[in-house]
Amino acid sequence: MIGIVAMAAAVTATCPAQQRGAPLQNVEIYDGPIADNAVLAPDATRRLNRTTVQVWRVEGVYRAGRSLNVRCGYAADRSVLAPVTRPVRECRLSRRAGVRTFHCS
Repeated sequence: MIGIVAMAAAVTATCPAQQRGAPLQNVEIYDGPIADNAVLAPDATRRLNRTTVQVWRVEGVYRAGRSLNVRCGYAADRSVLAPVTRPVRECRLSRRAGVRTFHCS
């Protein structure tokens, strides 16, 4: 039980799998303010069993004195900003059977 609590505390940004009934479609990670439009590409994409995982290694953004901003894109052209409130090492987008999950830790 302690491991689960510690793991949950380590996650600093997340996109819920659904927002008002609309499924998560995509995620954009910005190096700095969204207005700068500096969208980061994933550093790695791999398939594990039937799950596709994209990984962004973002430690360097913080070492350079910048910050991250995340936009969660949902069906029906909805989007939500997910605050990254403290430095993180990486962000992950997982896709399995059409369901997407995203978090940074």
